[in-house]
Amino acid sequence: MTELTERAIAWEHSGDGEFPYHAEVDGRTLTVRVNDFPAEPLYTLMADGTELADLDDWPSSWRRPPVPQHLLDLVARPITTDLLWTWARRICDVTTEHAAEVAALLGLPAPTQDDFGRLFVQPAPPGTAWLRLFMNDSAVGGLGLASVEVRFTTPSLSRSELDACFGPSENLPRVHWDAPHVTAHRITTPDAPLTCTLFASFHDDPGPTDRAFQISLRRDSH
Repeated sequence: MTELTERAIAWEHSGDGEFPYHAEVDGRTLTVRVNDFPAEPLYTLMADGTELADLDDWPSSWRRPPVPQHLLDLVARPITTDLLWTWARRICDVTTEHAAEVAALLGLPAPTQDDFGRLFVQPAPPGTAWLRLFMNDSAVGGLGLASVEVRFTTPSLSRSELDACFGPSENLPRVHWDAPHVTAHRITTPDAPLTCTLFASFHDDPGPTDRAFQISLRRDSH
């Protein structure tokens, strides 16, 4: 097993969210599976369908392939209220425990883990600094999605635009004098097992034309 993790392997992208990487080594088909992180190790190395080892980090000797164009196209869309509305409705139906499957449901490529164990979709959508998935064992219903966080490179969507799409927002109490100003929208869909809350963060007390620098979509119970 150590021999494989220390070996220089040039992986190819499969386009599959749960099994995104594969390679042929010594007549064996190696596959990397993305797991339900952090409840499980981030990756599992498999050979011909058999699990060999769990990995919390991407081995430094392995060469990760470039993201295929069709996956780049998935993140080429700017973040709009219509896209957030679509994501919020899908989050209300999310029951999978796997980050890669959550990303696929949102129309995104599988996230990658940074050196601190955080899960980001790469590349980030246009106009954003990052798009991050939070997966933890305290999410509603046990393991699974906790929230999706989008940080804009510059404040983007205005409060009036968000209110026009999601209905009147609620001002939340600030927890500290230098904390951001946050508004909330609760989103429900008929027959969905869960709900979603959209949090918009502003630098100042937001009026209708003030723009949010961050959007979070949290998965909630009814």
